[in-house]
Parts: sequence; structure tokens; C-alpha cells
Amino acid sequence: MATVAAQATGMGTAPTAMRLPNGWTVLQLNPAETSLQYRDIVATRAYLQHGLAVRAGDTVVDVGANIGISSLFFHAEAPGVRIYAFEPAPLPFAALRANVMLHGVDAKVFRCGLSNRARSVPLTYYPHVTAMSSVYAEPEHDAGVTRRFLLNSGFDESDVADMTHGLHVTETVECELRTLSSVIEGEGIERIDLLKLNVEKAEPDVLAGIEDEHWPLVRQVTMQVHDAQDGVAAVRAELGDRGFEVWVGQDPLLRGTDIFDLYATRRRGAAA
Repeated sequence: MATVAAQATGMGTAPTAMRLPNGWTVLQLNPAETSLQYRDIVATRAYLQHGLAVRAGDTVVDVGANIGISSLFFHAEAPGVRIYAFEPAPLPFAALRANVMLHGVDAKVFRCGLSNRARSVPLTYYPHVTAMSSVYAEPEHDAGVTRRFLLNSGFDESDVADMTHGLHVTETVECELRTLSSVIEGEGIERIDLLKLNVEKAEPDVLAGIEDEHWPLVRQVTMQVHDAQDGVAAVRAELGDRGFEVWVGQDPLLRGTDIFDLYATRRRGAAA
């Protein structure tokens, strides 16, 4: 589940169409970023490792949906999948909404993020690497992740310097945050067969926004975790206490960064 560290240098002002290797046409913002999302999500099935699965009729909560490649993937995985997708940044949200409509996805999309409490906060938006946008963005750190990703991909130092020049320019947009529990109650969600989180350092906040009474609804979790301040250990312990068996791994292209992938399935008979 590599953080998108695309080597794109141009930014469109509106989503444009792109045909993916599997034949999907999607509205997107940065072709290199979209290609990397396709590689991670569709080609390598990064969100469905260690026995995690999406089955017919499942309900998926897609937090940090970006332009919707993950939502399209879950939709294609099995018939009758219902998706609740969350993306706070305006242009990625516009592409997300268009893509789920274009592909007939049974989805409800929300232009907001999820957190531990409802509020409105500034979102640091990276136009050239939109999936790295975050309420906890650190441009210098995030640029370092991109450099390490590209070096691990086989590019040399001079190429990486050229490819990343100006890549992490930022804009600020206002971001509405809700809690997952408020969405569960407002939408009448009866189960969450897969909770997918990729929200650039805010994953623990999303988990903190699930009330005790709603944890039994969650069957599987697939997420990216940043290991600053022992973040991986803390999330692993939290999910273990909630009755999940947990696996942690790391994309080889992210070796040398603090970004890890975490997968969790509820232990048979375990109470949340």
C-alpha cells in the first residue's frame, strides 16, 4: 500500500480521463500518481493480503478514497458490495464522485474526512501528489518519503532530484471531519465487513472515532500506519485488544521510511 509518491510534475485544474491497464477509464488528476495507485491497489491487491477478502454483499468503508481506485477495486471484487467512501479534498472528491457514477458503483461518497471528533480543520493539499494530502502533512518529511520511494524504485540521485523538484508545493483547504460512529448511526450501517484506512498519519484518529458499541460491527481492517512515536505498536495493540488478529508488513519500495501496512481480521469468537 505504498504512499503515492508519483513522479508527476504537471497538475491539471480538473479531472481528465485515463484508461488503465485493465480497461477501466477513470477521471484522474496526475497520470503517474494514478498509475501507482493502480499498481498498488489493483495489480498487487495490496489492501487484500493475509486472508482479507471482500465477498458478495459486503459493506466496505473506504476512508481516504482519493479519486476512487480503491472503491472501484472493491466494487469489482464481488457482486453487491456497498461502499461508503470519504475524501475531503475538492478535486480528488470530484473525480471520486464521477468515477463511482461512471462505473455504476453502489457507493455513497462523502466530502469529508474521519477523525476522533467532529470539527473543521485546515487540510494541507499537495496538487502533484494528492494522496499524500493530510491534516498532519509535513512537507519536508513527505518529500523525504517520496525520495526514498524513488531511490528504492531504482532511480539514481540526480534523477530523483529532478523528479521531485517542486513536487510538494502545498495549498490549504478547509476540511470537515466527522467520526465513523456518527456515520454509522446516521446511515444505519449494520456491519462493516472491511474498514480501509489510508489517511496520511490520521489513522489512529479514525479508530478513536469508533465508539465501543460499534466495534463489533467491524470484521476486517486494512490500513496504512506511520510509525512515528511507536504508531504501529499502538495500533496493533488497540486492534488486538478489540479482538483482532493483526499482521504488519511494508512495501519493499518504502523500506527506510516510517510507513507500514497493517491487516486485521476478527478472531473467531472474539468479543470487541
